[in-house]
Amino acid sequence: MINRVLFPILGMGLPQPKIEVSGLYYDYKFKQLPVHQQDRQIDLRFATLMADLNLPLREAHDAVNDAVMAGLAFIKLRQLQRR
Repeated sequence: MINRVLFPILGMGLPQPKIEVSGLYYDYKFKQLPVHQQDRQIDLRFATLMADLNLPLREAHDAVNDAVMAGLAFIKLRQLQRR
């Protein structure tokens, strides 16, 4: 989203790769499912993700709160991937 604003000003976007937290969470949950249940839907709602990862849920749809929660989820998911 920030690249949409930056590109007209700078002629380029941010150089960092985009990481989708819901994608990391999906991969984490998918690996936990037994083979016979891997066709099951995985709930990717932010509130579900935060509760499942045992992280605090802040008021949603606020830029700062959403960024903090996404950051917490990212850190937790990276830690869980390393196990």
